[in-house]
Order: sequence, then structure tokens, then C-alpha cells
Amino acid sequence: MDTYKIQICELMNKNPLDILIIFPSLSKEEGYGRKKVKSNIGGFLPPLGVASLSAYLIQKGFNVEIIEPLILNMALEDIFNEIKTKSPKVIGISVLTSTYQKGIFLANKIREEFPNILIIMGGHHVTLFNKEIFKDTKDVDLLVYGEGEITLSELMHVFKSNKYNRQKVMADIEKLKKINGIIFKENLKKNNIIMTDRRELITNLDILPFPARHLLQMEKYIPLPIEYKRLPVVHMMISRGCPFNCTYCSTHAAFGYKVRFRSPKKVIEEMKYLIKTYHARQISFWDDVLTINKKWLIELCDLIIKENLNIIWNCYGHVNTIDDEMLKKMKIAGCFCIWYGIESGDETLLKNINKGTTLKQIETVVKLTKKNGIEVRGLFMIGLPGETPKLAQKTIDFAKKLDVDYAQFSITTPHIGTKLFDDANKYGKLKMDFDKFTQHSALFVPYGYKNSKQIEKIAKSAIFQFYFRPTYIFKQLLKIRDVDDIKRYIKAFKIALALS
Repeated sequence: MDTYKIQICELMNKNPLDILIIFPSLSKEEGYGRKKVKSNIGGFLPPLGVASLSAYLIQKGFNVEIIEPLILNMALEDIFNEIKTKSPKVIGISVLTSTYQKGIFLANKIREEFPNILIIMGGHHVTLFNKEIFKDTKDVDLLVYGEGEITLSELMHVFKSNKYNRQKVMADIEKLKKINGIIFKENLKKNNIIMTDRRELITNLDILPFPARHLLQMEKYIPLPIEYKRLPVVHMMISRGCPFNCTYCSTHAAFGYKVRFRSPKKVIEEMKYLIKTYHARQISFWDDVLTINKKWLIELCDLIIKENLNIIWNCYGHVNTIDDEMLKKMKIAGCFCIWYGIESGDETLLKNINKGTTLKQIETVVKLTKKNGIEVRGLFMIGLPGETPKLAQKTIDFAKKLDVDYAQFSITTPHIGTKLFDDANKYGKLKMDFDKFTQHSALFVPYGYKNSKQIEKIAKSAIFQFYFRPTYIFKQLLKIRDVDDIKRYIKAFKIALALS
């Protein structure tokens, strides 16, 4: 690890900047669609995908920097100044669906100001939308889709072999064609779009270095108050892929159905690094389903216990993967909270989204989790295919019946590349407005609803009904142990009030 850090310092001090990666993000006002919700509430997550790409490039000998304009409070002019000062050879822009238009705007403006610089775009939305992006912009040179570490590294080597000359790079067709996972226009001006074969997924995630968190201002990434018990919190992702087939999920587009885990030994190594470097007191695992492989998880828990890391952690689980033995071991190893995708309180709606769970199963696992002293965060969806206001209320009532410690009510958003997107017209009407693909705006209106406003009103009502119950408030007050808890609860109360 020390050798790796020395290499990073040497690269940053000696080499010119090869690539500047920009990660546009949404303010909380934009994300929630509520003017009353301010960005100082927290809830910004470090872009670990971009940090992973950067770490891999550094390992391959490139000098990289990351800027997230919103987090750094940077206007367009500040970004231009950064580019002028650092003189990167390449600009990379990573976009989600909700930030896609921001990314396109950035690419166009950067091209106006810096006509000869290479501009590439990647991220989850590029994987979903791929060559259609060239209909929206002429200023992006290449697109990277799918799992990006190896693809971007190979691409940067081609750039370097052509001395980062934009014209030469884009004329080097035969070399570009050999790189899997990219899309580009032949010789810049021609309309012929070349899409190479999809990159094979990385089977051994241990080959990847830890995300380059040193390129981020980590102190600015503070979770929402319901997401932590101790600060500092550091986020980790230690697996890729999900075996389940929920119709609303687009994870498979980038990472496939087969789950790949880093070895427990490697995970422990990173946890120790985060404790030492960032003084982490809580780890937040943001993997889709950490509980999918019982043997792997038990081994990880045993190592955490053996190493006596004195850290708490939270993760996402799936109802179908949980048993008593696993929960007991997780609790001993420091797990204080599991997020479950419960989604609905109606069996038919669960079948409509191919969730593969039953209400009885959900109730059993929630009770078992609580019995083992682990808090339950429930994820629920409003506006599911086949839903009516009456069925939405059934979901809200089910959340209250389960009495989960916290509940998140998201508005159903059919993302490109999902079965829900393909079947949207079968169940309702979908408005394509990428800026609002945030799960807080009702772009999809099932036939059981009058309009989008009705869905958004019910989503607000769900928050009020769940969080402002006297019994719920009383239970939370009983959990207060210190001044930090009081501050956290006050902050959470203000958020719930703003969203309801």
C-alpha cells in the first residue's frame, strides 16, 4: 500500500495531467425537486465508479484528476480555468441519466473553448443509451460503455501513442476498432458510427486497486442523517452484478447478472486502509446485494471479528438471501443496519415487477433482522405498474405495519435498458425527461392514476404518514444516547418536513 501511495505522489509531481475526469451531479433541490430541500442536508456520495477508473489508470502510469463541480462549488468559468491551468490531454465526463443533460452541456461548452482537446464520455447512462448520444452532441469524440477500467486504460494508451493529437487519434481507426467497449464516429466528421464489441466483465475484482479517494475531497461527502450512526462514514463497493431480475433495475446493463466479489482478505485490507487514512468509524457498503453469498459473507464477518476493527457498518440485503445464522454473525461483526428493497405492500404489484418475494416472507425477515439487533431500512416504491392510489396506500400501511426503523418512498422511474422501460406503455404513460430521472418526479404514470401530480402527492403523504406517527417519534426519542444523536434527529426531522 505504501508503494502504491508513493507511485501516486511521484506521478502527480512529475507528469503532466493526462486526463481530467468531470463528474457532474445534481443539487439536492434538483434531485428531490423541492426548493425547500437544500444541499447542506448532506447525502452526497463519493463517485466510487470514477474513483475506481482513476485508480486503475494511475496504476497503468497515467496522471489523473477528478472534479465534481457541485461539491467543489465550481461554475463553468471555474472549470475552464482548471482546464487552462492543468492543461489535461483528455477530458472525461461521466454521467448518470439524471445528469446526462449537464454532461452534454459541459462537453459542448468545453469544445467551444478548447477545440483541439479529446473529449470522451462514459458512465451508467452511456451504457444504457450508447450510440444514441451522438444525436445529442457532435462535440464528444468517443464513448465508453460497460465496465470501464480496462477499456479506458487501453484507450488512453492509443491516445498516448498518437501524442494525444485529436485528429491523429480519431484517424487511427484500426487501433480503435481493437478496443472493446467503445463507440466513436469514423474520422470525426463522417456519420458512420463504429461500436466495438462489449468488454468482457472483470472476473477477479482483486486486480483493481482501491478507488482513488485521494482525488476527492472526502470530508465533503456526508451521508443523510438516517444513513449513519457515527462519523466519519466512508463508502465502499466490493462487488459487481446482481442475480435477481427485478423489472425496474438497470444494474445488469453495466455489471451483468453474475455477482463478482472481491476476496474477504482484500476487503479487510481496504477497511484497514480507510480506518487509518480517513479515520473511518462506519463503513457504508453500497453494493446491490451484499448478502447474496452466505459463505463469502460469513468469512468476511469472521475476519472483521478476528481483526477487531472496532467499526460499524451497513449494507443492502435481499429478503430471499437472509437467515438467522447470517444475521447473528453480521451483528457480531458490527452490522447495525440492513436496507431491504421491499417495494410494495401488494402481492400483485410485487409480481408485476418480478420481485420474487411475498409479503409473508418480507414480514418474517424484517422480524428476524430486528430480533438480532439490526435496524431495518425499508425501500418502497410509489407508482408501480398496475398501481392505484388505493394500492399505494396499502404499501404505506404495510411500511407502518412492518415498523421498519426508516422508510424511503421513491417514485417509480423506468430506466432505459430495463423491462419496465420496455413495458411502460403497457402499464401507463412515460414522459422522457432525463433531468427528472431521479426517483422523485413522476415521469411514469400508471393507468390507475389521473396524473403525475397525484403520484407525487401520495409520495409526500407517505413520508408524512410514516414519520409523523406519535409512536414512531417516541421510539426514535428513546434511541437518543448523546448530543450527536440529537443533532442528527433534528436534521432528519427537517428533511422529512421538507419532503412531506
